[in-house]
Amino acid sequence: MLKLGTKIYNAFVKSRPVLVDGTQRIMSNQKFSLKNPYILEAIPEEYIGTLDMLEGKKLRTVVNILDNPDCNQILARYKNFCTSKAGFNDIEFHELYKKAFRGQKVSSNINIDAMVFLNQLDPKVAKNFDAHGLAKISVPDQLRQLNNLLTKGIDKNRNFYTAPLATDFPQGAGACLGTPGGHAYRDGSFILVSGKSKSLIDDGIESVIVNDAYYGIIDDLRKKFPKIKFVEAQNAAEYFNKL
Repeated sequence: MLKLGTKIYNAFVKSRPVLVDGTQRIMSNQKFSLKNPYILEAIPEEYIGTLDMLEGKKLRTVVNILDNPDCNQILARYKNFCTSKAGFNDIEFHELYKKAFRGQKVSSNINIDAMVFLNQLDPKVAKNFDAHGLAKISVPDQLRQLNNLLTKGIDKNRNFYTAPLATDFPQGAGACLGTPGGHAYRDGSFILVSGKSKSLIDDGIESVIVNDAYYGIIDDLRKKFPKIKFVEAQNAAEYFNKL
């Protein structure tokens, strides 16, 4: 059976033009890219999300990894290495706090926007999104918790409670979910949200609603975690209603 690495390499070769002498030139530093339609077509669908982390690496390196009998273990170690390096460090946290709060003490009169603007969400739409509000800890710790969740993922071995982003339950009927109103907490700095009709625990975090405490660093969050959609709480109703 043809190994996946070799299959990808052969697919890449087909994308290269044939020279006058009948040969094809393959550069020694040729990069692996899912943007190449020949490569993309050669990869089984279940591998595409995993191999995305190898984007831009040397093609020969990727081929060797995927042809290795211990391929899955190598990819798992590489993923852990990548995610452990991806988040903010202590120096960056210090600068982010200065930028968000302008060197002043964290005000108690913050994180109001989500409680106000999310009331404009259409419950029939919002109930299809699994959510978890980062609350019940200090505002600075909420940023650190977000960083931890986005770099290491949700620990499936620990309790992690989720609720719909909003519901159309009658008043009081959502108490079984353990949150006020039956929806995810809105009084923290961040609300983690799944994809539509997906689960945070099983499918991961697709977007994060950023409350007003951290509006000032939303561009920093987008640069650090480009695969996550960050939405200001004041714009969240419009964003999710369109979805």
